[in-house]
Amino acid sequence: MIVPAGFSLWGAHSGVKKQALDLGIIYCEGDFFRGVGSFTKNVNPAYSVVLSKKNINKPIKAVLVNSGNANCFSHPRGLADTTQIISQLAVKLGVKKDNILIASTGIIGRRLPKEKVIAGFGLLLDNVSRKRGKQKEGIDKFANSILTTDTFEKISYAKVNFGKKQINILGIAKGSGMICPDMATLLGFVMTDADVSAADLKRILKTAVDDSFNSITVDGCMSTNDTVLLLSSKKVKLTKDELSGFSSGVKRVCLDLAKMMVKDAEGATKFVEIEVKGAASVKEAKKGGLFIANSNLFKCALYGANPNWGRIIGALGHAGIKVKDNVSIKFTPLEKREIKVTVDLKKGSFKHKVYTSDLTPAYVKINADYS
Repeated sequence: MIVPAGFSLWGAHSGVKKQALDLGIIYCEGDFFRGVGSFTKNVNPAYSVVLSKKNINKPIKAVLVNSGNANCFSHPRGLADTTQIISQLAVKLGVKKDNILIASTGIIGRRLPKEKVIAGFGLLLDNVSRKRGKQKEGIDKFANSILTTDTFEKISYAKVNFGKKQINILGIAKGSGMICPDMATLLGFVMTDADVSAADLKRILKTAVDDSFNSITVDGCMSTNDTVLLLSSKKVKLTKDELSGFSSGVKRVCLDLAKMMVKDAEGATKFVEIEVKGAASVKEAKKGGLFIANSNLFKCALYGANPNWGRIIGALGHAGIKVKDNVSIKFTPLEKREIKVTVDLKKGSFKHKVYTSDLTPAYVKINADYS
C-alpha cells in the first residue's frame, strides 16, 4: 500500500474526544491538489459541508477532518467558528482560507471546541513534516482519527499500470450507521497521483459514488455531514486512452470502502448483496433494490434467517414497481454471514446491485444510547 506522491497524512488527539484520536489532515506537499467532491443532499448540512462545497473548486492545500463532533446546528456562530478554524490553518500553511477543505463527523448539536481544534494544528503539522517517510503510520493515524462508532479502520488501495507508468489510488473512509443513499454518515477520501482534469474527475467520481456509496444502506437515515472527496496531486499525466483504466481503479476503491461500511454496520450480523435484474431501466433496478434494502420488515426477517419473500413484494410495490406472478426471488443460505438476494423482475435487461445489513436488537441498543 502506497501513499500517492504529493500526499502526507496524519492524525492526532486534540481534545474533541476524551482520549481517542479526533483530528486528521491530508496535506499537499507540492503546489495544490485538484479536487472534486460529492456531498450530502440533506438540506440541513453541517457547517463543514457548507464551506467545503464553497471551496471544492479552488486549488486545495489541505483537508482537515475532525471526529466526535458533527459541527452541525450547534449555535448561531457555528459557521463563523468553522471559517475561523480553516482561516487559522491557512495562515499556518501560508495559503488562503479558500484553499482549505474541512469535514466533520460525530454528534449533531454540540458546539465544536474551536480552541482545541486550532491548538491541535501544531501536533498535526509537526508530524506531517517530520514523518513523511512513515507512510503506513500516517495512513493508520489518519484512518483512526476519523472514526466514530466504527469498529475498524476502512482503507483501500489500487495500483493501475500503463506500461512503465504507475498510478496509485488510496482511499480512506469511515461509516457504520446512519447509512442511506445520498449518501450516508460517511466520510470518504480518495487520493491519487494521476493528473486528470477537473471535468474528468467529476465524471469519474459521480460514476464511482453512484455504484458504491449511493448504493449502500444500513438504516435509511440520511446524514447532515456526508462528504466524499477525490483529490489529485497531478504528478502523473494520463492520456485520454488511460482514463478508463484509472476510472476502474477509483470504482474498485470506492466500492471496497462502501462494502466495508456495510460489513461494519451498527449491530449487524449479516452483509447482504441485493441484485435486482430484469428491470426496465437501471433506475428501476436501483430504486427497487434500495426499497428492499430499506425495508425494516425485510431486514428483521434476514436477522431471523427467515426467507419471507413477501416483504420483497411489498417493498417493490412501495417503490411503485408493479410485478407479475412470474417474478423470481432467490436467497443464498440465510444462516451465513454473507448473503445474496437476487430478484428477477422479468421486465427488461437492466440490473443493479445494492448492499445492506440486517436489523438487530444491537442496532437499537447502540442508537438508543448514542449521545
